[in-house]
Amino acid sequence: MNNISKLKTREYFPFAAMLAVNIGFILIAFIVDTPANIMEGFIAIIMSRSILITDYVAIGGVGAAMLNIGIVGLAGTSMMLRIGVKPTGLNIMGLWLSIGFAFFGKNVFNMIPLTFGVWLFAKYCRKPFSDYYLAALLVATLSPTISEIAFMGRLSPLVEIPLGIAMGFGVGFIFPVISAESVKTHNGFNLYNMGFSGGLIATVLSTLFRNFGVEVERGTGLSYGHNAFFAILMYGIAVYMLLLGFLSDWGVKDLLKTEMKNIRGFFKIHSHSGKLTTDFYHMYGNSIYINMAVLCALGTTVVLIMGGDLNGPNLAGILTMAGFGSLGKHFKNVMPIMIGAIISSYANNWVNSGEISLILTDPNTYLIMILFSSGLAPFAGEHGLGWGIVAGFLHVNVASYIGDLNMGLNLYNNGFAASFVVMFLLPIVMLSKNKTQFRR
Repeated sequence: MNNISKLKTREYFPFAAMLAVNIGFILIAFIVDTPANIMEGFIAIIMSRSILITDYVAIGGVGAAMLNIGIVGLAGTSMMLRIGVKPTGLNIMGLWLSIGFAFFGKNVFNMIPLTFGVWLFAKYCRKPFSDYYLAALLVATLSPTISEIAFMGRLSPLVEIPLGIAMGFGVGFIFPVISAESVKTHNGFNLYNMGFSGGLIATVLSTLFRNFGVEVERGTGLSYGHNAFFAILMYGIAVYMLLLGFLSDWGVKDLLKTEMKNIRGFFKIHSHSGKLTTDFYHMYGNSIYINMAVLCALGTTVVLIMGGDLNGPNLAGILTMAGFGSLGKHFKNVMPIMIGAIISSYANNWVNSGEISLILTDPNTYLIMILFSSGLAPFAGEHGLGWGIVAGFLHVNVASYIGDLNMGLNLYNNGFAASFVVMFLLPIVMLSKNKTQFRR
């Protein structure tokens, strides 16, 4: 029995590691702030309309944001354990992405109706909910639709809140089938497939809102002045991941041999293009944590070097980068995309300001798109450095305006933009590589 217990513990190690992170966020909340302030801020987060971009650190303070992240993370991890799914690169990614977006837009109120809607869809199809766990976790891309209706302030809360919850049931119900089809549009070159699905649904909903006279106000702004605290937190998480990568395979006779195996696995990860769904955890086990640590540190360093703020959206971008270290991203395929996105940011800044400068007028305007542009990493992994830079360059421009289509109702807006970049750029790449085929 003891050996069986050890095997099970090792098998579900990624979920145990995630639980520790979630509990850590909650503990940090009560270290940095008082219970009274945390509760007041937490209620403000719950009742916010959460439209893109609503920074929960700005809305409720650091402590309340940490509490929201911890509870959201516990809910997602508990769901995985409850339905009995085993760790994969997909669900490890989903859990990290989930806590990332709990920094802005996703909270414990607006995610539940959507998840329940996915559960209803599974019942309707007479299939186990475990078949749709990823959709249930990532449907929160549409969380703002629930909060927008529930707290729009035009009718009585007794009417608006049930309407918002009912909207969540409906949106969650249709989300799995739309997300399953949308991957065909980008051939696996956009890691943020759920963002494209959410963008389609949000765009349709936004037209209904407009026609019914509902004007959606954009987010309330970003938080500033927390770089020291969040830099320590993000680099601390990177160190934690690094230790998981080196020390997670306990109980072996030769620990050094296991460490070397994980290091070799980390380097082997870089041989893959990263197209959906390249499950690094399935192929290389706990080596992914070394990869995730590198990406977490990379994202944090980029924000600080460019003079930006470690605010809610940028922190979400960093944790999303880290999470996809288990599914498709690595330093080699991320860097070309980010280089292109950074070049685009400076070019746009130059055009708008009228002068060439190494200092961006507002780095935070671009950093969100730079960090999330890495969803196009497989494009660079498959087609090389040059095309990766072009894809990153285009992404910033497309992402800057495409959110207007859905009025900020889709949290994964960069995933929506990335699919349009792929659909535009991929035929051009194919033309350059297969000239004779197009001449026939």
